[in-house]
Amino acid sequence: MAGRVLGGVENGVNGVVDKCCCECWQQGCGLDGCFGTCADTLEAINPVMEYIADLIWFLGSPLAFPLIYCFDKGPDTEPPGGGWQIPMIQTPLRLPIMCCAFTICAPCGQWYMRRRLLDGDMTKYKLWQGYHDGPHCMARRCPGAPITIEAGTYGEDKCPELFLCAEVTCLGGFWSVCCSYNVNRRMIKEQRNLGDDPTEVRVNKCIGFFSALASKLCMLGCCVCISSRLIGCCANDSAGAQQCSGQGVRAGNACRSCARTCWRGIWSVKMIAMGCASAQMNHELKEGKPLASPPIKKAMDRGAPTDETNTEAGDDEDQWWNEKKKDGY
Repeated sequence: MAGRVLGGVENGVNGVVDKCCCECWQQGCGLDGCFGTCADTLEAINPVMEYIADLIWFLGSPLAFPLIYCFDKGPDTEPPGGGWQIPMIQTPLRLPIMCCAFTICAPCGQWYMRRRLLDGDMTKYKLWQGYHDGPHCMARRCPGAPITIEAGTYGEDKCPELFLCAEVTCLGGFWSVCCSYNVNRRMIKEQRNLGDDPTEVRVNKCIGFFSALASKLCMLGCCVCISSRLIGCCANDSAGAQQCSGQGVRAGNACRSCARTCWRGIWSVKMIAMGCASAQMNHELKEGKPLASPPIKKAMDRGAPTDETNTEAGDDEDQWWNEKKKDGY
């Protein structure tokens, strides 16, 4: 049954080609030599491409993470390391259990992190906290088309826990957990006035480079495959064209195989980086509580001291130190 269906499709394609293509293309004519040369070139290139695709298999695994050190960490910042309590690269050694937990169960980890950043008050929750508001997908080109996001208009206040669960698992598609992580990272940076960690900068540059490479390889592979199929359909009586078509399909598949390897590597690097960065954020929320400026400094900044000011400043200073002692400082 399947053979009859495929045979019918092939006959239909050949019928369209016979009607639309000129006789020169249908028979190959004098292009046999050109097709043959292309086929020989692709036949020589294909084994090399397939060998490269097999050789870089490790790029599709966590072993790809050290590649981030091929990229620059960016300019030095003040304070060093973006002001974080511990560097992101040290978290696997200093917080191994936390890193593993945030990496293995990333959606649960980002759900927990959002709740901590909101101080457990889910009445403050909005979809992606408004960071992803605006036009997306087709709406970027055509206003009114799907999708335009407006946080706070979907009834999140009625069931924030359910919305947060959906946000970290499915609302952003395949990259849902990454979108939630990016929101959490931006929130803690704004709340604590923190900068980019050097390892974070390397990871972003690495992912950007290999994402562009994977996209170009995928597009190249698709173009080569489609072109090869068209040549095979149009010049169906030409031996050189059929050989060129077959080799072209192999070349396209090799390109797409390399692209798939890059995407797997990107996902592995992103998941490891998210685990380390989330452990760093959790430690920051526990240990990085900023100390408030003592009120006496504010009183001194208001102008020359008076008896009334000194009295108020002294009372405020005593109150401030008593609060710090209760907190363990």
